[in-house]
Amino acid sequence: MIRNFLKVAWRNLWKNKLFSFINIVGLGLAIPFALLSLIQVQSAYEFDNFHPYPERTFRIITDVTDNVGTKTKYALSPVAASEQLNLGYPYIEQSTFVVREFGWQLNNRLKTIDVNSIYVEPAFFDMFGFQLEKGTRPVEPNTLVLTKEKAEVFFGTVDPVGKLLSHPDYGEFTVTGVLKPYKRNTHLRSDIMISMATYKRVNKDSGLTSLSGFTYVLLKPGVEEKNLDAALTSIAAKLNRQAASLSLKETLHFRKQYIEKLAPDFDDLRGNSYVESLLDLAVNFGFALALLLLAGFNYVNLTLARSLSRSKEVGVRKVAGALRYQLVWQFICEAILVALLALVVGFIMLNLMEQFSYVNWFTWEVDNKFIIWGVFIAFAIFIGVLAGFFPARILSGFQPAKVLKGNISPATFGKMGLRNSLVVIQFVATSLFIFLVATLYGQFKYMATDNENFNREQIYHVSFNGDYRLLKNDINANKSVERIGLVSTPFGGSSAQCAIKKDKLEQNTEASYYAADADFVTNMNLQIIAGKNLPLSNSDSVSDFIVVNEQTVRSLGLGTPQEAIGKVIYLNNNRQATIHGVVKDFCYHVYQFAAKPLLLQYNPSQFHVLSIKTKTDVEDPVFKSEINSIWKKYHPHEELAFSNYQKDLYDRYFPGRDMRFMGMFCLVVLVIAVMGLLGIVTYHTERRVKEIGIRKVMGASVPAIVKELSRSFVKLIVISAGIALPVSYMAGYVFIKLFAYNDGINIFMLCLLFCMIFTIALFTIIYKSMQAASANPVKNLRTE
Repeated sequence: MIRNFLKVAWRNLWKNKLFSFINIVGLGLAIPFALLSLIQVQSAYEFDNFHPYPERTFRIITDVTDNVGTKTKYALSPVAASEQLNLGYPYIEQSTFVVREFGWQLNNRLKTIDVNSIYVEPAFFDMFGFQLEKGTRPVEPNTLVLTKEKAEVFFGTVDPVGKLLSHPDYGEFTVTGVLKPYKRNTHLRSDIMISMATYKRVNKDSGLTSLSGFTYVLLKPGVEEKNLDAALTSIAAKLNRQAASLSLKETLHFRKQYIEKLAPDFDDLRGNSYVESLLDLAVNFGFALALLLLAGFNYVNLTLARSLSRSKEVGVRKVAGALRYQLVWQFICEAILVALLALVVGFIMLNLMEQFSYVNWFTWEVDNKFIIWGVFIAFAIFIGVLAGFFPARILSGFQPAKVLKGNISPATFGKMGLRNSLVVIQFVATSLFIFLVATLYGQFKYMATDNENFNREQIYHVSFNGDYRLLKNDINANKSVERIGLVSTPFGGSSAQCAIKKDKLEQNTEASYYAADADFVTNMNLQIIAGKNLPLSNSDSVSDFIVVNEQTVRSLGLGTPQEAIGKVIYLNNNRQATIHGVVKDFCYHVYQFAAKPLLLQYNPSQFHVLSIKTKTDVEDPVFKSEINSIWKKYHPHEELAFSNYQKDLYDRYFPGRDMRFMGMFCLVVLVIAVMGLLGIVTYHTERRVKEIGIRKVMGASVPAIVKELSRSFVKLIVISAGIALPVSYMAGYVFIKLFAYNDGINIFMLCLLFCMIFTIALFTIIYKSMQAASANPVKNLRTE
């Protein structure tokens, strides 16, 4: 019976090629995003399956109970637990402690890069599947290893081992090695791995019960797990007794987790980085499901639109003795066949997306391909049943007597009609999504090209160590150079921090600190609203004059910017500095947050970058070659570190791959909506073909017929605009307010985007109406 259903379904699809094409391609465009979401779900179950001893490796997690009995579950554990596990337990082969620290930024003097970082002990590399491609493990303070990808970002093709990277707070780090590429499906995902000696140097005391990191245990072969359970119970009791003696109210309980079974996070553990909970997976899949619903609307819409012609088929089959469930299965088989054909289209699209729009925070492949293909096919069948069930119930419920008398009209839902409602919903959702993505694109583009907060144009950077004066003088003699400034690190990246206060008795206020000279301030086009620029100086000593921003004046309560000029503040608790100038607040780092207090001070010992302003635009390769010839004169054995500032900041702030992916998503949403409209208009005009012929014979003009045919659809698009425009504006406003520095809501772009959508929809309507109105009425009326 199923075979007959599929055979009839195939014949029906082949008979109605246009509608079948719209359904298959429309759904096929949506399916790749759903497939990608399903891959993320399966990959969550394949986390951390590449380590050498999965059956013997455990992570220790902590349940914390407070003084009122509330229990909170953490993926973290105190360092004291790790230390205890290393003492007197003969069945433990190794134990190691790992600390994750967010917000790390490193720079190679020229550009600042955000990095994911973890502190590790030497035993970490024995227990886990992270192998070095070159170099050695990080052991000494301020040493680290890089992933191969980040090594290329920082150093290109140059061997990074032995090179230096700078952290704004912790100073310079020596690169001791580069990791082999590893599977990204791990909760230990990181760009850099830093020596635990560094963590201990900057964190003297993390507290007895402070959950500061992750503890891992490798049992000896053949050891029963209950031994580890007993050890964890004993350690928890010991730490709880010590905590009670210090009047700490929290009690700890430790549990073990197999390293292979950390994801998905069924326990909803806090501090469980990169491990997705079931809720996270559901939310991520929700976006793909929304796109599938838009494509599903097309199927439901077209099926219901064709309900009049299908109703005669239903009537004949019912008279011949067909039961309702058989008719339901017939229509569902059609929908399943469409979904399976769409799956083929979707899989091809998924492969094209991976080739041309690769986004590295997605997982694109899984280990067990048989499982994922089974899930893909089951998912396609599920989508087919979901899309086909509602039309099947409506069509199979027609009464044969009314059908064969011609008293049945296309299925409706209320006064507006179900298919009309779906058209409106589809275009509102399409407009909203496209405008949100356009707003996101506009904000990233603003951050990447902004030249109002500080100048980026015609600025080039050269990194140096040691004496810079002769190098600066020679570069300054170049015919293209207008001015050379000096700075510790350029704007747009992380900066050093400085403690400031108005007098010795007040609490410290944290401020961003840049060592800079007057020419750097001029190069950046900073707007001085009170006082003057930094004094010109060639001294080797730190100046006692500083330039601050407005936020510094407000934070310290120094009055107006004019009143702040000449006042003395304290830097790092003891050194006095006099405010020489106040610049207007500007975004020198993160656009999402308001400006922090900022200090600029002439401090030659911290100068590391030449900020070169050219007179006009220059060709990067030519200018670099000219600078390199000067550089080699003073540093013959050291490679020139040179960069275009404007390009550096564009690369930092604009996620090109992500935007291409989102742009593709928008295009798919729009194509699905237009294809659905095309199908509805096509059916609408085909159903009225004899009416059109009669009108033409009676003398109606083509424009009049086009107007009559398109009126109802244009009305739907106008209704969509009335809903979509205010909803899109409110959604865009909420999003843009997440950024303290933004370009505002682009009303013109909002209207332009909807005009584009409206024009495409209108062109589709008019084209099909013109095609129908221009047909020969004799052919259309021949059967009458």
